[in-house]
Amino acid sequence: MRVHDLILLVISKEEEQSLRGRTLLQKKLYFLSMLKRGDFGFRPHYYGPYSSWVAENLDTLVGIGFLKEMTETFPAREKIFGEVRRHTYSLTDHGETVIHEIEKEKDYEEWKEAIDRLNAQPLAGDFNKLSIAAKVHYITSEEENITPEQIRDAAKQYNWEIADSDIGEVIKFLKEFFA
Repeated sequence: MRVHDLILLVISKEEEQSLRGRTLLQKKLYFLSMLKRGDFGFRPHYYGPYSSWVAENLDTLVGIGFLKEMTETFPAREKIFGEVRRHTYSLTDHGETVIHEIEKEKDYEEWKEAIDRLNAQPLAGDFNKLSIAAKVHYITSEEENITPEQIRDAAKQYNWEIADSDIGEVIKFLKEFFA
């Protein structure tokens, strides 16, 4: 499935067909690409694996009117995960029309099942935890049988900080999601 179609599909499967945060969208697409073995160009970035390709396609979808983007600005003292703004995306009427076309594609069902599988996970709605899970997955996918201490040390190479308490929680998520 093309990345712009997948972005629309992911947003359409959210509660109220609205997704809050670019980081959450990036991490959902990261996990879907890992599950379905798609290459969306994810590379290490500050908040974990990031794809400029996903970001460009997201901006294009907003620009052509398939997605509506709402931006909230937070006072400096109320930053959320280091951000002063949060973007919320929802489908426009034109985006809804495109979804109906996507539903006719031959690989629609398998991607829909993958999205449903991800959304069924308790971590899937928490951009912070999903971001940590993506970082841990990125590290552990490069090396098998890695200890939490080794994960923490490897994370430092990317300037990522991961708490020991989070490692256990996200490893459980990863085992369940990729089982």
